[in-house]
Order: sequence, then C-alpha cells, then structure tokens
Amino acid sequence: MPKRLAPLALAVALALGGGGMAWTPPAVAQEGRGALERLPGERLFTVAYTQIADVYLDPPDLRRLMVDGLRGLAEVEPGLSLGLGKDKLVAKVGNLSLGEMALPDGNDPQDWAQATAKVLEKLRPLSPKLGGMGRDELYSHFFTAMVSDLDPYSRYTDARQAGAERSQREGYGGVGISIRYAGNIPEIAAIQPDGPAEKAGLVIGERIYAIDGTSTAGLEQDAVGNRLRGMEGTSVLLTVGPVANHTRKVSVRRAHVVPTTVEARITDGVGVLRVDRFNAATETTLRAAAARLAQQLGPSAKGYVLDLRGNPGGKLDQAVAVADLFVREGRIITTRGRNPASLQQWDAKPDDILDGKPMVVLVDGRSASAAEIVAASLQDSGRAVLVGASSYGKGSVQTVTTLPNQGELFLTWARIYAPSGYTLHRQGVQPTICTSNDVATPEQAFQVLKAGGTVPPSTLALWRMRAPEDEAALTELRGACPYKEHAPELDVDIAKALLGDPNLYARALALSGTRMAQR
Repeated sequence: MPKRLAPLALAVALALGGGGMAWTPPAVAQEGRGALERLPGERLFTVAYTQIADVYLDPPDLRRLMVDGLRGLAEVEPGLSLGLGKDKLVAKVGNLSLGEMALPDGNDPQDWAQATAKVLEKLRPLSPKLGGMGRDELYSHFFTAMVSDLDPYSRYTDARQAGAERSQREGYGGVGISIRYAGNIPEIAAIQPDGPAEKAGLVIGERIYAIDGTSTAGLEQDAVGNRLRGMEGTSVLLTVGPVANHTRKVSVRRAHVVPTTVEARITDGVGVLRVDRFNAATETTLRAAAARLAQQLGPSAKGYVLDLRGNPGGKLDQAVAVADLFVREGRIITTRGRNPASLQQWDAKPDDILDGKPMVVLVDGRSASAAEIVAASLQDSGRAVLVGASSYGKGSVQTVTTLPNQGELFLTWARIYAPSGYTLHRQGVQPTICTSNDVATPEQAFQVLKAGGTVPPSTLALWRMRAPEDEAALTELRGACPYKEHAPELDVDIAKALLGDPNLYARALALSGTRMAQR
C-alpha cells in the first residue's frame, strides 16, 4: 500500500529569486500575554520568532537574528551603530543614544519579540529616516536583513508581494487573461481555456480600451490587472475591439482563476508537455493535457516529453502529484528536517496515465525545487530518461507563514531526498544524456550514450555519496554536465530521436537504472 503521511498544505515558492518549496504550517499559538500586545509589533515578532524556533532546519540563535535585523536597518539609516555586550545592547544614531537595554537570557521567542519591538520603538524617534517610514516598511527592512543570514532560500515578503505570490500559487478572482501592450493600450495576449473570458467570448488580439468605463490608455500593467481582478462572482465591463473606433462592450463574470502552467503540443508523433512552474492547478491541468495528447496520438504514439527546463519550482504537493501521474510504484520523495512534522515520505499509487509509454524528461540548470523532485522520481523509478544538463540543486522545503501584518515568512525546514537516497540539496539531478558538453547533434549525444554515458555509474555513485561532506566531490559532480545556453530545440530533437529508436531508448533507460542501483 502506498504510504501517505500526515496530509499537509504544501506550497513552494515560485522562483529562484522568489521561491523554494514550502509547507504552510498550522497557526502558531499566540503569546500568553492576552489579546492586547504591550508594544507595536510585539505580536508580529512573537509569531515570527516562534515559527523560526519551531520549524527552522537548524536550531536558531534568536539573539543573533535580532542583531542581524537591527544591523540591516543601517542600510536605511547609515548613522545607526550598535554596541553589543553579553547581556546588553547600546544603540546610537549619530550622537543620539537610546541608552543601555538589557537583553533576554536564553532563547525564548516571546522575550526576544518584546526586546525587538522595544528597540525598534526607541530607535524611531532618534532617526528621521526610521521614524518617517511606516512600521510595516520598517519591519520589512528588519525581517529581510534578519532572515538573509539563515540560508539563501529563507526570506520575507511584505503584504503586497505576498498577495501577488499567493495569487500565482493558489489563484485569484479574475477573468482569465494575460495582457501585452500595443502602444499604450493593453491587448489580450492569452485566454485561459474554459475561463471567464473565454466563456464571455473575448478574443486573443482584442485591445482593452476601457474597464468599467475607465480608459486604460497609459495605465501600467499592474493597474490594469488590479482592475480586472475582484471578488469571485462579481462582474467587470470591458470595452474591447481591434481598433478604437470599432469596439464592443462585454460583461465578464469573475471566477477563481489559477494561472495556467502547462502547454501541450504534438511534434513528429511525440507528445510534448511543458510545465513552467507548479501551482495549485498543475496536476489537474497536466492530467487533462496528457489525456488530450494521448487521444490525438492514439496507439501510434512514439512517446512523450515532459519539459521542465527553466521551471523554478512551485508547490510541493503538486510536484508529488505530477510524479505520481506517471510512476506506478515505489518512493516518490522523502523530506527530513529538525521538526518532527518535516519527516515525510510519499509513495506512488499504482497507475500511470500514459500507460507505460516511453518518456523523456528535459531538465537544465534552471530546473529547481519541485521540478527536481519530479525529474529525480521519474529517473530513479526507471520511468523516464533524463536529457539536458545538471539541474539547479535547490533541494530544500520552505514553510510559508502568514504573519499578523499579512507579510509572509519563508523558512527552510527540510531537505529533499531522491528515491535512491541522495539529497537534491546542491547536488541537483544529473541527466542520463548530457546536452551541454559541446553536443551539437543527436548523433553525437548517442555516441556518448553508447560509450557508457558522460560519467561511469560507479563514479557518479561515489560522487553522490561523498558530495554532502566533500566539496571536491561536489565540484566533480556538478562539473560533469554543467548548464550552459544552447539551442533549445537540440534537447527536443534528441528526445524525439531517442523515442523513435526503441533499442536506444531501452539502453538509456537501463543506464539510468544502473546509476540508481549503484547509489
């Protein structure tokens, strides 16, 4: 029986610069001082510090985190200086001092939250720059500096950015279009299938001249998007047309819209499925797209390509669900961290929506996080051959906590392990067929394959084993198939040629299996 541990609301940050894989944890217990906070920001910092203490991958030093946050304010107020003793803090802005402040003993989140709120409130009157900004802006500077010292993937987003990222992950009330600009007028660039805009009869290429009677001329893209979005079930009136003197008015009823992340096409008898990130609808959309391709291709399909190049990640639960679409049995992924709830493993259910048809997965140096989970699972299970370059190596999961100010705190809480046991952290996934080592044609790639691959399986297994503690081994591993730009169609051409040669495909699949067996 497949093992499904405690169901979690798992999400992932959406980009290398804004993302990572993340779990949305249960609400943090509030402080025992009662509903009313003693100082502005005290409850905010209590929630943040408590979450860090509970879930961060390594035991945190809250004293250091507070000091890191305060030092970050020096970017706003260059006159800020800190004097730090074992149990006291002296802060000055120019010649003005807030005096000595006693620091808490121990590592209690509530104590450090109170100390942080007190320091910030005392600093604001000493600095026109700090005092002149709103508290949320001040807190944003503090949190950004504080978490930057944890690891590259822990981060803070203010309420505005957090709302935008949640919309990409979970969806929003909207009409289901994307826009581009024709001069200073927004134009419909894409329409979500079966979404509100399609149902209302909008057409790609139509220009949007007004929204609810307000001209769109000169409006920036964010402003247009904000006017198109709204509560689900409400309507928005659009004035659209090919030119300004030939328009029509269309009422569109807003609905819950999750951005489309999947594209599907057929080329030379091969179904190509591209996933550009993982959000709440990716598995459902990919399942439907694969079914359409299978129906169009019929039994003569040579196979399928899952293109994860450039995919920065997304929701963890969606990565597991996507891998499970194609893998019939065995482990999909394991996560391990300090918090007991981070010890998770997911196993496949006994089905395969492509019924075992040959499959190639494309990866490159920008494939990260959730994309690496899918690639590693399909490779280690023997379900697919990986083609491309070494993936990014972002093998960690981040919790996403919504703070009382509606900002979000992303904290690394677990490492990700492939079915064969190696950590994706820093190592990434290695393709069976490397296309970034001066390979210019499928024939050249297949010559390397027939010679045993870029790296002997025994050598790769040794590097994998040593890489977590040995920088030299990690360098060798990452250098075996380093990512570099090349013609994007080369990977697809190699995949198609491989799927068109059953014997060669079987050889590549066997080499993938040999690599797993020796790990």
